[in-house]
Amino acid sequence: MITIQRPCLAILAILLARSALLFITRQSDDVSVTTQIPDTRSAATFGNTASPSTNTRTITAEDESRNKPQAPLPGTGRHLDWNKYPGTLDSHDGQLAMDVAAKLWECKVATLMLDPAYSSPSEDPGIRAATVERTQKYQRINADCQTIAGDRDQWRLRVLDVAIEQKIAGAAVESFNQGVRRPDVLQSVVQDAQAGDIKSLTNIAYHKAETFDISADTQRASRYALEIASKDPVVGEMVRPYLRTAEIISVPVGGEAKPKFDDSNLSDEVRKEGKAIAERLISRIKRGGQ
Repeated sequence: MITIQRPCLAILAILLARSALLFITRQSDDVSVTTQIPDTRSAATFGNTASPSTNTRTITAEDESRNKPQAPLPGTGRHLDWNKYPGTLDSHDGQLAMDVAAKLWECKVATLMLDPAYSSPSEDPGIRAATVERTQKYQRINADCQTIAGDRDQWRLRVLDVAIEQKIAGAAVESFNQGVRRPDVLQSVVQDAQAGDIKSLTNIAYHKAETFDISADTQRASRYALEIASKDPVVGEMVRPYLRTAEIISVPVGGEAKPKFDDSNLSDEVRKEGKAIAERLISRIKRGGQ
């Protein structure tokens, strides 16, 4: 078993909390995305995600789950009312599959946020009231999540496979962050990153290049794209947390010497590709996508 040090848990908790806040905010606008801050499940293992033993265990568990008889996927509407299941999930509806995957991730965040280890008492009445409100919100989410029978991680992998098959940008990186290392998933993460999906770009930026079987220049172009987009006057403020997250996690996960990407010696080809990716990223964000 991989031991996760206390500082690592703290980083994971902070990023999960930011994920939850941004996810819930965007849900109120009825925007179907998963999480805004990169999923750091793989980062918590600090570089062990690509180890043969870890990959074998993950894929074996996934394969076994597919071979077992399974109940139909719970049906859900666009507003994801967990208390009503009018039918089964349409296996051809990739976007709906992403919606369900996002909700299942919210279940995981709620479980973490209800852990007493992540709550600290305060004498300030305003902070206490906000804490109570937050706790009640996550309790409601957690209660809704209990209506899903079985292993919610395996449910999430199944619906993500639907989204990947339907070429929904961002689905592959969600599956990757849940431990899947199939070649088709890795290839889709790279394709989504080059198309401007910010979570895919972030993951490629902080992992080792060989994790995705890409060249060092391809990774440098992805990092450069994040840097360019972080300076955009319209979307830069939203991109900067992703860039900073990638730089920080690239040290323990990607083996970088310092938490800062160096673009001083990039070739003209890398800069050209990075700019093209940044343009696609900025365009996606402005259209309301990720």
